Amino acid sequence: MNNIDDARSKYSTYGNGKSIIEILNIGFEPLLTDDEFQIFKGIGEIRKRKYQAYKSIKILKNLLLWNDDKAYIVWANRNILELENKIKIYEIQEKCSKKLFKYRLQSHISRTRELHDNRNFSNKDQYRNIAIFESDLTRIFGCQDLEHCNDIISIVTYYTEIFESIMNNGFNYKEKHYIFFTAGAGQTRCKKSTFVSEDKFNKNFNRLFCGLTKEEINKQGGMNTNKYLAYTSLCQSNSEIWKEFNIDRAIVVDDIEFEIPSQTVRNIYTESPEDKKKLAELNSNIRDITTEIKFLKDKKRNLPNGNRRTKEEISYEKRLKNDKKLLLREIDVLKSKYHRSVIKPMSVTIPFTDGFGISLRKMQSSMIRVPFIKGLIAYCPKRTFINWCSENKYTLHKIKDIYGKLHSINDIDYILTKSQFKMWKYFNNVLDNDGNVIKTGWEVYKDNFKKYNCDACRCNVERKVKLNAKSNYQILQTLTTEMSDEDILKLAEYDINNLNQIGRNVQSMLNVLNANEKKNSNMNWLQKSLILYPEMLKDYYVKTLLKNTKDSMIKKMRSGKFNLNGAYTFAIPDTLACLQWWFTDMDRSNIAQFGFIKKDHISCNLFNDKEEVDCLRSPHLDHTHCIRINQNDESSKNWVRSNGIYIGMDDIMSKLLMFDNDGDKLLVHNNQTIIKCAKSFQNKYGMIPNYYDMPKANPELLTSSSLFNGIVMAYHHGNIGTPSNEITKIWMTLSPTSTREEIENAIEVISLRCADVNFTIDFAKTLYKPTIPDDIIKKYKSFSGKKVPHFFIYAKGKKKLQVEELGECNIDRISNIVKCNKIVFKNLLGKYSYKTLMKDPNVDMNSSKVEQIMSLYRELEKTNLRKLSHIDISNLNTYEKMRTMLQIEYDSNKQRDMFISMIDETKEYVTDVLIKSLQDDINKDTLWRLFGEVIYNNIKNNISNTKLCSKCNNRFKTTNNRSKYCNKCSKELNRINALRRYYV
Repeated sequence: MNNIDDARSKYSTYGNGKSIIEILNIGFEPLLTDDEFQIFKGIGEIRKRKYQAYKSIKILKNLLLWNDDKAYIVWANRNILELENKIKIYEIQEKCSKKLFKYRLQSHISRTRELHDNRNFSNKDQYRNIAIFESDLTRIFGCQDLEHCNDIISIVTYYTEIFESIMNNGFNYKEKHYIFFTAGAGQTRCKKSTFVSEDKFNKNFNRLFCGLTKEEINKQGGMNTNKYLAYTSLCQSNSEIWKEFNIDRAIVVDDIEFEIPSQTVRNIYTESPEDKKKLAELNSNIRDITTEIKFLKDKKRNLPNGNRRTKEEISYEKRLKNDKKLLLREIDVLKSKYHRSVIKPMSVTIPFTDGFGISLRKMQSSMIRVPFIKGLIAYCPKRTFINWCSENKYTLHKIKDIYGKLHSINDIDYILTKSQFKMWKYFNNVLDNDGNVIKTGWEVYKDNFKKYNCDACRCNVERKVKLNAKSNYQILQTLTTEMSDEDILKLAEYDINNLNQIGRNVQSMLNVLNANEKKNSNMNWLQKSLILYPEMLKDYYVKTLLKNTKDSMIKKMRSGKFNLNGAYTFAIPDTLACLQWWFTDMDRSNIAQFGFIKKDHISCNLFNDKEEVDCLRSPHLDHTHCIRINQNDESSKNWVRSNGIYIGMDDIMSKLLMFDNDGDKLLVHNNQTIIKCAKSFQNKYGMIPNYYDMPKANPELLTSSSLFNGIVMAYHHGNIGTPSNEITKIWMTLSPTSTREEIENAIEVISLRCADVNFTIDFAKTLYKPTIPDDIIKKYKSFSGKKVPHFFIYAKGKKKLQVEELGECNIDRISNIVKCNKIVFKNLLGKYSYKTLMKDPNVDMNSSKVEQIMSLYRELEKTNLRKLSHIDISNLNTYEKMRTMLQIEYDSNKQRDMFISMIDETKEYVTDVLIKSLQDDINKDTLWRLFGEVIYNNIKNNISNTKLCSKCNNRFKTTNNRSKYCNKCSKELNRINALRRYYV
């Protein structure tokens, strides 16, 4: 057994994707040299004094308003003047200190820095431990569940000089040297990067990157630096081991790409490489002419008195000036084409399998992570396809991989595509002296994969997809011109009914707390326990939770969040169409005949056959509601083997929603109110996709310098918040009373801003942003000058001064339309007893351990309240929410283990003591986070062989699963039925 097998057998959680690892996360302060740190602290002190001086001036000026004493006025004004002079001195000191600090940083770029952990940092974010889920990287480095890993450090960059220094030289910490590892697209948007211990990296390099080195890439001309970083960061994704994967049964084939002719698109022209070249030439010519004109003017100035220039010289100067005017006009004409949209018919290129592959072996749809391979893979049954070919009299051909080798369908289980194999061009065929292929590039990769014990991993595995999605303001704001007050009430109906039934209906209360197995696939222990033992709704803590949840739900509704009968699920290309394209000789010029999905249809198991559904993608910025008919008949069931949304070939949905097929998820729902409003908008204004070219960055040699430059460029151009918020400001100006001209103008500007968002998102990989002419910027500014909409108070936690007045857009109107009743708790259930939550209801509460347990619990509770009090989960984006919940989960596991260890008693005993002591507490968050699983198991054991009576809602013992009523109600019902039979 080798070291890897030893590691796997040692840790029972190895490879399941659920382990949580603690790593160090730092800012720039720990990396400062001693002299840099002293200057930095000095700048902080100066700022502090300056702030105190400003504060004192403000207090004195306020007091002057209420004091008429002349002596006091003289004294106060003298003090204000002194403080103002001090502020001027502080500003000079701050400016000089900043210059000195910058100079020191620049002079230390070539220095190998030390990480200092014993300083008084300005805030905890400069040096703290964070939790990450296990990944291929943590497994390869031998990181253990719930333990700290010293080999991985996450760094947030503030000063590029420090980042350049550690990029080039690494840094030292606790007798280890750390080097730059990678910074993926998501990390660069947050100015983060990952550094690892050099020793661990060198030992595991080949396993991480399947033997492909930077030197080999550079030998072949290099590559886009930020794409290299994106591909090397794949091993950081939270993943599990893909145990069934056999690389010898996998191949890589060309992607499916085709054109759909005569599609109406909004073509947005951005400067082409030829334009850039032309512009550079024109500017160069202008510079040359300007220099020549300056020379002629200097010559004229230096002429002796009485001398005049020749006619030829005067004519030459005029010609130069005229040429310059013509060149400037040519530049204006060239730039006038930029960032313009024209609606016209065009052929639309559809990259059908962009990031998608097929498994011919049964498996769940998953995103895959194999060294330099990423994307989505979905199952399509091999035998069903072979039978289809036989029934329809199509010959099954061999499939050719990207290296030219043919394969029979019987010899393969996994068909990966070139778009998934990110570094395919750097794994080359090995040739003999005569140019014959000895080994294909894929075989080279496979040999390395096995030689270096690489792992195939998968993430976002489709296990449970439930119809529990919510709308958001982006989805609804696009319907603001069509959505009436009645539509808003209809949309809110489910949530309003649940809120108004709090205290009156058991199921509604469970729904509000998200304790619903049909809608929540990731319930916590409290939610599971409530379903098991609904009598717990009478508990003070749960009642308080209901009240708080109601307030939170009202806030969410005012920000456009309503329950939809929908789900976020994988976008999957028609799998039959893919296999037909690759294995048969069907006519590729007629794409309508490929696949099982009809035109204007999709196929999704979550909805009924012929049901109308709406397909959306987040972020949802322009009006892209793709309304389709669901196909869920007998024939489609042969091919639909997941809960994803299957999309046909003859569909430009990918261009409308701007998604790839590498694991992007779409929101699919059947809410008739939204569909009605979306149809109304489309009937008036159409639904036209944006279409534009996305240039690619030129390849570069991979060096510390080129990687640094690529990352820093991405830092400065990767913020999508500005254009995204500006789009919301545009929608905010519309309402059901808006004119057609206002709406069409808004649509055009939104289309251009959507293109800006996509260029910004992809900037980390393309290093390109389009030039925007001044007149277009002026159009943008007519909207961007406004404050954010009023509903951002609820959606983003903004203050009243930061938002516009309440407007007429549909999200603003919600607060005046949606109203809720007061909560009145009725006696709906039988008796609740906290003892049902305990293992031993007679636990000894006089033991000395009880005081120790409660003391430790209260300390922990205060710590958790302080830690979580500032976090409003509802206002976080998806990534921030996941990161916060991960940290909470990690803290809970760690705290529980430490708690039990310190008390030195069983978790069941500790839980019983806490339940009995806290029975009247209104806050038991910490109890449920730490010991929820124990409580759930106690309830399960205590109420086994019992049921709730369907008539009186009291719990009764039963040995018969068919029993619905307790003895008392059963006798009463039997008596009533007997009387009915007698009188009838």
